[in-house]
Amino acid sequence: MKRMGKIIIAGLCLGLPLLFVKIVFQIPDDLFWKYYLICGGIAVVGTAAFNLLYNRRYLKKMQAAVHLLESNRAEEYVTEVESMRRLAKGRFANCMLTINLSAGYCKLKQYDKAAELLESISDVKLSGDLELVHRLNLCLCYFYQKQTGRAMALYESSQRILNPYRSSKLYGGNIAVLDIYAAIGHKDYARTAKLLQTARSTWDNPRFLDDYCYLEENIHQTQ
Repeated sequence: MKRMGKIIIAGLCLGLPLLFVKIVFQIPDDLFWKYYLICGGIAVVGTAAFNLLYNRRYLKKMQAAVHLLESNRAEEYVTEVESMRRLAKGRFANCMLTINLSAGYCKLKQYDKAAELLESISDVKLSGDLELVHRLNLCLCYFYQKQTGRAMALYESSQRILNPYRSSKLYGGNIAVLDIYAAIGHKDYARTAKLLQTARSTWDNPRFLDDYCYLEENIHQTQ
């Protein structure tokens, strides 16, 4: 709705001056509408190009900041992303930075803060990777907070979104970890042990090590 409103306002801002020019210079209707459509098309394409370049700029900045998180410099990462988020304009940039900021707070084990950030954009219509990572991070936050009921409800309602990414090199490991937490939520400890063994051999990235150790401890405590 906001985007549609902006388009209508932009159309009025473009149309009113052109209408004034038409009246003053007595431009024929067919010629007026021809140039109106041309100018309108240029304005729409220009706006779309600006938004694309603006969002790509923040994506590049975000990619540069990720190495801080990967280098266990989570506090610096949070400071960097917070700074970008304060200056960002537009829904995509704001949501993308909010989701990435939550990852920093998760790394610092500040799960309440991470969940609060993610919940603040839960009513925003997301799609693609943003929707996936938003649900993935929020679900894990709920498990970390011991809010098992909320975590399981979100997990079950997110299967349609999670399934296409299960073999993804970028997100498959995170989903595998989430599946293990969900198996614990179901109290299916035999399946939990099997999933953990598979995850360790399939997704051996060091960033999953803390989760694997924690999950293994949980399994031992139930035996």
